[in-house]
Amino acid sequence: MTAQATGLIIAAGSSVRMEGTDKIFAPILGRPIISYSIQAMEECPDIESIILVVSSDNLAKAGLLFESGSCSKIKSVVAGGERRQDSVRIGLSQVQNSHWTVIHDGARPFITSEMISGSLAHASINGSAVAAVPVKDTIKIVDESLNVTDTLARNQLWAVQTPQVFETKVLRRAHDKIKQNVTDDASMMEAIGEKVSIFQSEYSNIKVTTEEDMRLLEILMND
Repeated sequence: MTAQATGLIIAAGSSVRMEGTDKIFAPILGRPIISYSIQAMEECPDIESIILVVSSDNLAKAGLLFESGSCSKIKSVVAGGERRQDSVRIGLSQVQNSHWTVIHDGARPFITSEMISGSLAHASINGSAVAAVPVKDTIKIVDESLNVTDTLARNQLWAVQTPQVFETKVLRRAHDKIKQNVTDDASMMEAIGEKVSIFQSEYSNIKVTTEEDMRLLEILMND
């Protein structure tokens, strides 16, 4: 890589589907879930600095990771906002001289340093990089009565993940312009007419959102 990159780890969700469990600091093989994302960025030579965005309730816990010195690339730990995009915007305000910003969900612990380097290599050629995998299942559109109204062409469908890599200055412009709710930063970039390029990720790059996901995660990590 010839350009600087900052890793922005977003972990400010409320874990409402986890039945009271704080998924970000839930232990998996004796380590909090977020530590796996931090380690991947710490070990990636293309990442110069890391910013953690957590809920206000987790500032103290995240601060211990920062203060321990075990992760030398962590530059700041900040409290997120009400929506995911608010949290990204807050984290983005901490990014300094990096050409690229790599956004990753802290609840996706299967990220690797190789995946991050690959995403940045893809972005350097294509202008952006969004992790995704081809959809395996048939996707139906249904109405309010759960009746099928359409079947989508599966060969054109991809399930989007993180990391997502964009030029920092363009990402800031998108956050300045787009105020309506969006599901991810790729959607925001699409809304301002920017090119969004997909790279094929791994199916194992799952996001922990439920207790069932936690059990699956433990199985996969013990394999």
